[in-house]
Amino acid sequence: MLLDLSEFHVMVQDALGRPALNARVPKRVAMAAGWLERRFLFQYMRTWRSLTAIATADYPYIISTTGLNIKGIELMRIKTTDDDGGISFGRPMDKVNPADRETRSVGVPESYWINGRTSIILNSVPDEDTDFELHLQEYTTWNYEDDSFTHWLLDNATQLLLCRTLMMMAAGPAKDSDLYATWKTDFDLELSTFTISEEEIQSGEFVQVWEPPEHSTDTDSVR
Repeated sequence: MLLDLSEFHVMVQDALGRPALNARVPKRVAMAAGWLERRFLFQYMRTWRSLTAIATADYPYIISTTGLNIKGIELMRIKTTDDDGGISFGRPMDKVNPADRETRSVGVPESYWINGRTSIILNSVPDEDTDFELHLQEYTTWNYEDDSFTHWLLDNATQLLLCRTLMMMAAGPAKDSDLYATWKTDFDLELSTFTISEEEIQSGEFVQVWEPPEHSTDTDSVR
């Protein structure tokens, strides 16, 4: 199933059943998607980027992140390309508290901090152009006015996004507490059966048990 945004808007409007509120649906869909991305970390939100600090810039220790909607940085390290085109990487850089920095020397950066949503600040001033590899967590820039817009959530978390959108419609434009309670029940049920997040698997809170079929005759499958 490949849904575009206009088709999903129609699904929400049909489920809501209040034509007078149809024009309010697109922004509530975007709000619901944003809520899900704040609450969960989906694989599509993990991205790879390459950024460069320009030594001749007015502020060479500031790397612009304009155009990136960063939720967090999982890894940042220096990337070096040799004459043969091979690439090598430095050790992962540390995140620091700006208050702990007393000087900003010239040299190879070893740490950084994030300046809001606009830039990354390096602890040192690079004396030559320096490339960095970043593994990020990024929010989606949701284009609610583009009917042809497609997204992972529309196809893989359709019911979850639908329920959350209807909850927001009920709490906002519809101002209907009974409708909110109905869709919250459906949302909680859908959430309980949704794909286990990577965080739960890594933390050991999720235990997976495999049970063979009762009447399996495939002996290879249970070895």
